[in-house]
Amino acid sequence: MTNTEQAIKQIVYEEFSKLIVNIESDFKTNYVKKRYNFLLSQLDENITANMVFVSSFESKSGFAIETCAKRIARMKFGDENVPAIVNPRNVPHNINPSSVSGQMIVTDIDTDNGELRGNISEFRASNVASGKGTTRSESGVTQDSIKSLIPMAQKYKASGYHTKPVDLAFFDGKDWVVLELKAGGDLDSSNAPANVEKLLTIYAGLNVPNSKAYFATLYNKNGEGNTWTGAVKKHMAFPEMFLIGKRFWNTILPDGITYERFTELYKMALEEIDLNSRIKEMIRKTIN
Repeated sequence: MTNTEQAIKQIVYEEFSKLIVNIESDFKTNYVKKRYNFLLSQLDENITANMVFVSSFESKSGFAIETCAKRIARMKFGDENVPAIVNPRNVPHNINPSSVSGQMIVTDIDTDNGELRGNISEFRASNVASGKGTTRSESGVTQDSIKSLIPMAQKYKASGYHTKPVDLAFFDGKDWVVLELKAGGDLDSSNAPANVEKLLTIYAGLNVPNSKAYFATLYNKNGEGNTWTGAVKKHMAFPEMFLIGKRFWNTILPDGITYERFTELYKMALEEIDLNSRIKEMIRKTIN
């Protein structure tokens, strides 16, 4: 195993070790709450406990793997190019980077301005995809068309500075890249418009011409090699505006590390944590 592979495996090991400790810390409390749900009264304790674990793991594992992604991106692009505070225009501020959990953009544009948000919403709504099959017309939200948001947003500059959290942002040596990153593999159709507008607001707030925005997922819910069928495709041009599963990981993994190798390293790390045994023991102690 190379030093790079060992470093990636260690990142996964550290973040998922924290995750398991976090799940273990409140599992019993969550289990008791679930037992109060009369709708589940006919289920035995093992089934209920497993339901509690799955729910907890799905809700908390997203943060763990997103943190892994950020740390791995820093291996490829360098710490300075995956900063906690994303501020390519050097807007003055007094935020201590060590106080930031995750990443945020700093901007002099009032990203909460109602008129600005309305314009972004109108931009998305006027560019939705239409039709099906051979008659389908893809969304007009492309890397080229979103550049029109940059001068539009400049009308909403305000005094001081404004911040906006971002799932993942990095400078790849040419462009600043901002991502809306989903651990669950997709969004339901009702959440898709708001999430696209959130990403476009971050892009507009970043406000640099050498920038790109992507909707990304940690895995392809349809299976690698198959066409992803997520609801967001209605609101952003596919595949141009998307980094799905393998394509996402291959974008941020260090040179020489393939997506396939990364999944192997991930499995190795979880085997070292002894995930299955710890889960079984946690459930056993809770229900006995």
